[in-house]
Amino acid sequence: MVKKYIESHWLIFVVQGVVALLFGWFVMFTGVSDVQALIPIVAISILCLGIIQTVNLLHREHYQHGRGLTVLIALMDIAASLVLFLTMGQNVAWQLVIIAGYTLIRGLLEIFLAFVSISDATDRFIWLVCGICGVILGFVILNSGHFTETTTFIKFFGSYMMIFGVSSLTYGAHNHNRKLEATEERQAAVVARRSTMRSRFGRKSRTKSSVTKATPTKSKSTHSSTAPTKSSKTVKSKKK
Repeated sequence: MVKKYIESHWLIFVVQGVVALLFGWFVMFTGVSDVQALIPIVAISILCLGIIQTVNLLHREHYQHGRGLTVLIALMDIAASLVLFLTMGQNVAWQLVIIAGYTLIRGLLEIFLAFVSISDATDRFIWLVCGICGVILGFVILNSGHFTETTTFIKFFGSYMMIFGVSSLTYGAHNHNRKLEATEERQAAVVARRSTMRSRFGRKSRTKSSVTKATPTKSKSTHSSTAPTKSSKTVKSKKK
């Protein structure tokens, strides 16, 4: 199986998807209208994603493939959450720009991930769709300041989080299936290798046994051929 981004553990994507879905569901369906109450929740959710990516980085510490991208995503998540915490109580326009920029950059990174770090067609399609949605919603959030309801841009961000959560869960499930297939392939290869070695060893042992059986036959024939010669010499000596 081709090495790709599945070096991350599949449970990381499942936890990531659950966190994103819970936040998206809360923002979209709880009906909270106070933007200053929603901003800390947005910051906490992004910080949780950054922590998950840090755990992902620790899991991948022995791998080099895709490690730089994981570091970049983790740093971006933690930085965005800290900036949101620092801008609480200030003008909502700052928070709108931060969330829009985060969504846009995250979508671009997912598109980059799809084309560079992933070789499987299904996984590439998952992250490509998620990345395109992130880019589109990033521009939508950036241009949502004209809406009368101040929480509209957070709801757009919540819809992106739901798309991101579904993508993470789907990718995690597919990742798990691919790893099971890879394990079965490795086990089948080990069994085939062992059977090949056993067959070769069996051939060598059969060859050695045939050579061993042939050697006493030659010695017996040699003994029988030399025996008459000795008896003829004895008879001649008696005649003399």
